[in-house]
Amino acid sequence: MAVAVAVVLVAELVVRVVHGRLPAVSAWPSPELQKKYDQIVAREGRSTQVVLMGDSMMDAAGAPAALAGAGATSSIYNASIAGETLPTIAQWTEKVVVPRLHPKLVVLGFSSNELNPAALAPATGLGAYNASRAVRAAEGTGSLVDRADAFLRRWSYLYRYRDDLRHPFALPATGAFNPSLNAAGEDLAFLDQSYLEGTAAHARAVVEGVYAALAGFRVGPQNVSLLSGLITWLRQRGTRVLLVVMPVTADLVRLLPHGPADYQSSLDAFRSVAAGSGAQLSIPGIWPTSSFADPVHLNGAGTAAFTRFLAPLVGSGS
Repeated sequence: MAVAVAVVLVAELVVRVVHGRLPAVSAWPSPELQKKYDQIVAREGRSTQVVLMGDSMMDAAGAPAALAGAGATSSIYNASIAGETLPTIAQWTEKVVVPRLHPKLVVLGFSSNELNPAALAPATGLGAYNASRAVRAAEGTGSLVDRADAFLRRWSYLYRYRDDLRHPFALPATGAFNPSLNAAGEDLAFLDQSYLEGTAAHARAVVEGVYAALAGFRVGPQNVSLLSGLITWLRQRGTRVLLVVMPVTADLVRLLPHGPADYQSSLDAFRSVAAGSGAQLSIPGIWPTSSFADPVHLNGAGTAAFTRFLAPLVGSGS
């Protein structure tokens, strides 16, 4: 028995030493969720006055350090998650982010796409999220096995990297969005990109992807209800809410099935949500393509402009 324990301890030490050379391991549905959960856990017990929340648009545009430099409170974290659905974002906010960080202000950044019923994707969105053992443990709803798995993943590198150690020559999985993040949760993937840079074929593929995501767009009552419910839940906790309709390009408006009419209907819906739930509303509007990496994601220049726009609204965070 003593020999077995000694072998395990040595193996644990070896993996701790070399783990930086191993592929990043995610027990969450996406690598970014894993990274942000780890960052949030590390921030527990520290003051976080403001949380930025939304989809990939706020993920890329919300720059906590720059906001602090522009006069906003210095205690800001970007908990936005790319590629997830509105129900998932709401559950992540209510059951993971807010209970751990206790912000005084939540800035919600969304665009018209989050009002599209097609973006709810129950099977691949919230369904996949709830199927994760790590999610259940983080929310406090998991079984003893879920909690044990979370404990071992946190404290044992040997357990965390066990799959890679069993299959050392397997190629890493591809396809999942896995952006570089800074310590405050800002997604750095789009900062250095100019608008639709790269080959013409790449630009077409990006535009076609945005067009496909907007197919059949309309303002969905369930989407409106979900967003209203999230804001109401936050307000009932005494949390101030700033709802930002994220800046977009004219190309994004053009790609909507009914163009400006659809964009206007989404603005009307956001105004209705804010008025009915007690959120402060801000609509930056349509910005030039020089501020974007693609029709929806701000680049470095756009992030700087968004910071200047947002900082006075965030203020002290109180």
